[in-house]
Amino acid sequence: MALAHGFMEEMSGVLGNVVIVHRGKKTFIKNRPKRTENPLTELAMLKREKFGLGGKIASAISSISEIKLLWAGNPEKNLTGYNRMFIANHGQFNIEDLTGKIVVSDVTGLEVLNPSIELGNAGVEINCDWVESKDNNKEKATAKIMAAGIIVLINPTEINKHSKYQIMTFKTETFPIGDSGKFSANVKYLGGDVTKFQAFQLKKAFGVFVTLDEEGNPIDISETVESRV
Repeated sequence: MALAHGFMEEMSGVLGNVVIVHRGKKTFIKNRPKRTENPLTELAMLKREKFGLGGKIASAISSISEIKLLWAGNPEKNLTGYNRMFIANHGQFNIEDLTGKIVVSDVTGLEVLNPSIELGNAGVEINCDWVESKDNNKEKATAKIMAAGIIVLINPTEINKHSKYQIMTFKTETFPIGDSGKFSANVKYLGGDVTKFQAFQLKKAFGVFVTLDEEGNPIDISETVESRV
């Protein structure tokens, strides 16, 4: 793999026998992988499934703009926020039984008291009794609060209509923070609707609380909260 220069720095994708990829602020050129006619081993298939699931989870998290903005890149390691999301989630979650973890946030700047996510037939409800930022400057700038995250669904009731699993995203409306600091809201689905939600027998949600300033810019984020299956 080599660094790209000149006009090739603006390109991406497959070009003949090479692939141009972007990592952080750098562009690299590498040889295009050769296709093999040999069947994949069970271990290779498992690795491919884990890689694919990690990518889908990272993409779902990244699609929520308020969360994406709070995943800072690491220029020294040439990592974007998305790269960090993928690394944090690769191989961490078992899609077969919904065990393991999903990292929606890898920081704990926002302290939350008694957070919970409840799943019911009608949808998702997320609550907490109190929030406060550890950073005084962020706390002073805080004016609003919201919650967001992803829901993993498996075991569809009608196998012919749905894939083995689905990942939905959700977020609540944004509310002014009251004196009590309490927060409770039903979610709205971004990657589907309640019909899709109800079409699967097993579900697990992973979410975070996000504080914002008066203009709606995200300021701070809690650690990941998860529901029961």
